[in-house]
Amino acid sequence: MKKSLWLFLVVGTLVSCGGSDDSTPDNDDNAPEPLSLANCPITVSGATFDIMTWNIERFPKSSFTSDMVEQIIEIYDVDVIALQEITSTGAFDALVSSLEGWSGFVTQFNGSNLMVGYLYKESEVTIDGTPMNLYEETSSENNNAFTAFRRPYLMKANHTNGLSINLINIHLKCCDGSEDRRRAASDLLKSYIDNNLSSEGVLMLGDYNDDIIDTDNVFQVFLDDPQNYKFTTLPIAEGPQSGWSFPSFASQIDNILITDELFDNEVSTEVISIDNCISTYSSVISDHRPVLIRLSNN
Repeated sequence: MKKSLWLFLVVGTLVSCGGSDDSTPDNDDNAPEPLSLANCPITVSGATFDIMTWNIERFPKSSFTSDMVEQIIEIYDVDVIALQEITSTGAFDALVSSLEGWSGFVTQFNGSNLMVGYLYKESEVTIDGTPMNLYEETSSENNNAFTAFRRPYLMKANHTNGLSINLINIHLKCCDGSEDRRRAASDLLKSYIDNNLSSEGVLMLGDYNDDIIDTDNVFQVFLDDPQNYKFTTLPIAEGPQSGWSFPSFASQIDNILITDELFDNEVSTEVISIDNCISTYSSVISDHRPVLIRLSNN
C-alpha cells in the first residue's frame, strides 16, 4: 500500500542537543489538531526506495506526540525512517505497535534521550540480520568520537525494487567546541565504510550537528573523496535558509551521504517543511524537519 556550528544558549543546548536526561513529556497544554499535510506534500511510489531521517527531539516530547507522529508516518507512507533522540523504548515500541504493517529497532541505552532507531514498512522492506552499533568497543578514540550513547547504528535494508542498502544512522556530538569530536567521528565512519563496505551501497543519514559547507569542515574527509562519497543534501545546504532542516537556528545539520554505488540511483532529496502545515509542530513534535531521499533501481 502506498499512500561547529554555533554556540547555543544554555536552554537551547539542553533541548536540542540532548543535554538533559529528563524524558518527561511536556507542553501538554498544546491540544492536538487534525493533521492536514496537503500543503506539505511529498512524492513516494512502489518503484522508489523512500528513506527519511528525522530528529524527533526527545520523543515523546508531549502526551500528544505519538499520535501526531503516527498520523504523519501514515500520511507520508515512506519505506524507512531513521530516528534520532528517542527517550523512551516503551513509547517507541508503542508507536511501532500502533502502525499497522510496520516494524522497528531502537538502541537500548536506558536513561538516555539520545537513542536512535529505525522504522520500516514490512510490505516493501526486509532487513538482513539485526541492526548493530558500530565502534561499541570502549576506547578513548571511540568515546571521544561518539560516547556510548552516540554509537552509529547500522542496518542493511532490502527494498522490493531490488535495492539493498547499508543504512548508518548517526547523531554526532553537538555544539561549538565539539568540532574535534565530529571530525574524529567522520574519520572513524569513513574508515569503517572503506574497510568493510567498500563494494556495497551505503547511505549515512541523521543529525550531523554541523554544516557541510563550512570552510573548516569537520566532514572534509568525505568531501575530499568525491569519487566515492556524495552529500545529497549539499544543494539544500547551499540554498536558501528557509529550506533548511533546523529552522530554530537556521542551519542544515540533518544530512544524507551516499557512496558511489548509489550515485545513479538518487531521484531526489528534500527537506520536508512540515512545520508550515502543523502550527504546533515545534512545540509538540520536534525542532528538526525531516529529510527525505528517494532512490530508484536503474
